[in-house]
Amino acid sequence: MVEHTPTDEGIIFFDSRDHAAQVALELIKQARQEICFFGPLIDPVLFDNEPAIEQLSEFSRRSPRSKIRFVVCDTRKNIAQSHRFIPLAQRLTSKIDIHIASKKHQKLRSMFMLVDNSAYLFCPNAERYYGRAELAAPAEVRDRQQQFDEIWSHSKQDINTRRLNL
Repeated sequence: MVEHTPTDEGIIFFDSRDHAAQVALELIKQARQEICFFGPLIDPVLFDNEPAIEQLSEFSRRSPRSKIRFVVCDTRKNIAQSHRFIPLAQRLTSKIDIHIASKKHQKLRSMFMLVDNSAYLFCPNAERYYGRAELAAPAEVRDRQQQFDEIWSHSKQDINTRRLNL
């Protein structure tokens, strides 16, 4: 269980890599239908660890409707560092999509994850692991989901992370 102290409003503030990773894992465990992520790359702190990969794998196999969508600016660093999420995405191509953001959205410095229509994690600066999360915030998620859908609609599938069938 994540050790965090929600405020009276239910907001969880985090200010370290470890705490951000714990909160992200808690959100993944809570997911039932969809996980969306936007950031400069497939974040190694949040997603390149065994507990996160196990939970993402379990989530994606849980339901025929479960879906994971990532939009990032670049995946070359993830590929060079053998990020564990990429082989999972290559095995579960009907469940996991990785897209590259359009030039218009590559200037965004934030990073966020949305879970279903209820929970989110947000870092205003993707290079620093400080920010906030809420486990039950449908209004905030609705606004961020509109932003994500806008980014998604202008993105393109990442050819670098697709599985090559030889």
